[in-house]
Amino acid sequence: MSTSVAEMVIKEYCAGHDRLLKYLRKLSDEHLHRRPSPTTHAIAWHAWHLARWADFTQACIPGMTPELSQRLPSGAEIWHVEQWAQRWGFDNMQLGVKATGMEMPDEVAYRLTFPIKAELLGYVERTFAAVDHAVTAIDDDQFLASEQLQPMTEGIWGKGTVGDALLSHLTHDNRHLGMMECLLGLQVQSGTATV
Repeated sequence: MSTSVAEMVIKEYCAGHDRLLKYLRKLSDEHLHRRPSPTTHAIAWHAWHLARWADFTQACIPGMTPELSQRLPSGAEIWHVEQWAQRWGFDNMQLGVKATGMEMPDEVAYRLTFPIKAELLGYVERTFAAVDHAVTAIDDDQFLASEQLQPMTEGIWGKGTVGDALLSHLTHDNRHLGMMECLLGLQVQSGTATV
């Protein structure tokens, strides 16, 4: 039996999370937190941003279509439920759109102090697991279904299909992985995630 486009995209999206986690786990705290210049984001920022985006996405998937809302419980962001912003001292920071880092002022990003690797990766792992679970509810029909309007995504996405959103997230994740590889390479390390 041949694999559908939806299955291929979902498989690659989840594999990308595995690749990101494997990459992040091999880094030291110093690698994660070091900034090559005062105007460069640390690898920790990129990891946090990807985790926030995964968390936001997993909370939005149930509301993307009427059918997905039947297949999945209503979504809630781990970030808010478990009060991660307060834990890390980010609660009074301007964290961008939906507190995901999107359109976040660089001056704010440069001032963020991320926790130690184990705590940061704990959040990243939880959000990736949650979004990877949520996308398993998307079959071929739902992949091609138009997203319905929902308050969580208004003004962010929602003008295409569920598949359009997943492809956008897959591309986004890989762009940030490339940035993290470059940042590690600047620290005189092999930057690639595939070696």
